[in-house]
Amino acid sequence: MKSAILMPYCPLPADHGGKRVMWECAELLRDMGPCRILSAATRPVGGGWTPVIRTDLEKKGYEVVLREDSVSRLSPRMALGYLWGLGFKGLGLDQAFGHANPYHRWAFPERWLRENTADVDLVVISYSFWSHLQTSCPKALLLLDLWSDTTWTHVRRETHDIADCDLVIVISKDEEKRLNQRGVLHTLWQPPGVPLWDVPMTDAVGLVGSGSAYNREGLQWLAAAQRAEGPRVRVYGGLARHADAECFDVVGRYEDDGQPYAECGIMLMTTTLGMGVQVKTVEALASGRVVIARRGAMRGIPPSDTAWIEVDTPEQMHAEAARLHKDAGAREAQGKLARTYYRRYLDSVRIREALKGRLQQLVTDTI
Repeated sequence: MKSAILMPYCPLPADHGGKRVMWECAELLRDMGPCRILSAATRPVGGGWTPVIRTDLEKKGYEVVLREDSVSRLSPRMALGYLWGLGFKGLGLDQAFGHANPYHRWAFPERWLRENTADVDLVVISYSFWSHLQTSCPKALLLLDLWSDTTWTHVRRETHDIADCDLVIVISKDEEKRLNQRGVLHTLWQPPGVPLWDVPMTDAVGLVGSGSAYNREGLQWLAAAQRAEGPRVRVYGGLARHADAECFDVVGRYEDDGQPYAECGIMLMTTTLGMGVQVKTVEALASGRVVIARRGAMRGIPPSDTAWIEVDTPEQMHAEAARLHKDAGAREAQGKLARTYYRRYLDSVRIREALKGRLQQLVTDTI
C-alpha cells in the first residue's frame, strides 16, 4: 500500500502532542508501504524544515514533498489568508483560528494535493482545516482538535467537511461522541500510542509540558496555591522556563521520553485546555505513575473512579501530593490501578493494530 500524509509543518522533533500523534501515524503508514510526507516550509502554516531533517526522513524511507518545491509564490487566496492571519494574531484573537479560517483553509492548494497524491492508495490529512480537499483515493482525517470546541467557527461547515472523509481518526473519546451526535459515524478512537513502561515507583513529584499558553495557565494555577510544607515539584520540558515559584525545581529539557516517569512516581496534570487528549496523561498511566489531576485534565479518555485522583483546587493537589509522597503503600496501590486502566483502554499494540486494520480495509474496499 502506498500512502501520503499531509502535515502542516515538520513533525520532528516530536516535542509536543500534535507532532507526536502525526509522527506516530506517519510511522505506521511507512510500515505498511511507501509513504510520502506532504508539508510546507513557509507560511501560511509550514515551518521546521531543514535540509538535515529532510535528508534524515528520506533515509528513514519517506519521500518528502514540500509545497514550495512546485508552488513558487503565494496565490491570491493564500496571500489573503496570510494577511487575515497576521491581522487577527496582531489583535491577540487566537479564537479566530477555527476550522474555516482562511489562513489555514487555503494554505495547501487543492490542485497541488491532487497532483501529489495521484499515484497513492490512501491519503491521511492531519487537522480538519484541509478535510474538504478532494483526492482520487480514500481519504482519512487525523483529527487532532475539534475546533468548534474552543474557537469561533462554523459548526455546520466543520461537520460537513469532516463527514466528507472516508474515516475520521479521533484521539479524544469526547470528540468522537460529539461527532457521532452530529451524524459523523465513520470514526475510530485512536488515543496516543505509548508502550507499557516498567519503572520502579519513587516518591518524587513531577510536572511535564511544553511552554504552550495552556500549559502555562496550568502552571500558574498550581503556583497560586497557599500550601503547607511538602515536596517540591520537578518541572520538565519547555514549561520549566516559566517555573519560577518557590514550590518548583526546574529540570527543563530531557532527551529520553521516559525520564520524567522514571524519576517521578507522582505526576501532576494541571492543563485543562488544548488538544483533546494529552500525551503526557497516557505516558503517566503507561508507566504506572500516581496521577493527581486537576478536574478536566484527563479529558478524552474513558472515565475512571480509581485510575487517577481528581482535585478541584491547587491546594488539594499539593495536599494529595504530600500525602502520597509520605505513603509508600498508597503510591504502589495507586500505581497498580493506573497500569490496570492502561491495559484495559490504552494498550499501544492493540491500538496500533486496530488503526492498521481500518486503513487497510479502506484501501481494500475501493479495489
